[in-house]
Amino acid sequence: MAFSGGLDSSVVLWLARQVVDLPRLRAVHICWGPYTYPGQKEKAFAFAQCLGVELEILAGQDRLEKILRHGPACNRCTRQAKLGLLRSQNPDALILTGANQADSWGQRGQPLVAGVFAPLFHLEKNEIRALANAAGICVQPIGENNRREGCQAKHLLKPLAAPFFHGRAVCFANETLLAFLRQKEKNTELANVKIVGPLRENIAVVNVRPCLLQEEKNELALRLQDFSLAIKRLIFAARPLRLTVLANPSLMGDAHARLAVEEGILQPSFAAPLSIQWKTSANDRLFTFHVVAVEEL
Repeated sequence: MAFSGGLDSSVVLWLARQVVDLPRLRAVHICWGPYTYPGQKEKAFAFAQCLGVELEILAGQDRLEKILRHGPACNRCTRQAKLGLLRSQNPDALILTGANQADSWGQRGQPLVAGVFAPLFHLEKNEIRALANAAGICVQPIGENNRREGCQAKHLLKPLAAPFFHGRAVCFANETLLAFLRQKEKNTELANVKIVGPLRENIAVVNVRPCLLQEEKNELALRLQDFSLAIKRLIFAARPLRLTVLANPSLMGDAHARLAVEEGILQPSFAAPLSIQWKTSANDRLFTFHVVAVEEL
């Protein structure tokens, strides 16, 4: 079981525990190093222990950084970094995953592919929550919203060319935001900090819904400025934004793919309406896209 500790993978692990003998069932958690949300590994361990399932932890940071140095690529990271690592360690096993209709795999993939099985493939998120409630599974969200977790690297909307610079910025900013919201006991449906801008500088776009009060914004800005050497400018997404996006020529030439990026990746994780200005990139090391500029409208 590719077990992140989130809602989807917890439901799948619980279902598998009902029908598979314990010696044949193993949960494997991929740790992304600093890109893993604080507390996620501990939550995964606690749930697996509650079910009596062995939990193995594999290090995936190197694979993640190798993929993301060429631009944002969550799907590729899932296939190559997570499932690829699992397959390399377990060549003959059936691998279970929590993919469902709320993600791109569920919308465009297959429930069983190359020995990877998604039991929740045909289910919507509300149906998965109903299953969790019926099974008595309570999973507290750790990540950026109340629907999914993933890792903090997804908020870096540029190539991870320098982990010490770009990676540290996205991890620090998102950990600082979530710690601030917990301290203030804020109940949010969306909370993340996107890191954009040219490779030489990081621009932080703070997305919180419902929006923060002005005094809360001021306090959070002071905390984020403690890391001012890595974050050049700070924007709270309260007004419509225009993003300038450089794209690999293959992405630039595919209108459907660009729309998928706009509607499936960018807009859902921003707290303000977006308009996108696409440009073809001359960087042959960019495999996907790079948000190079942001402007408040």
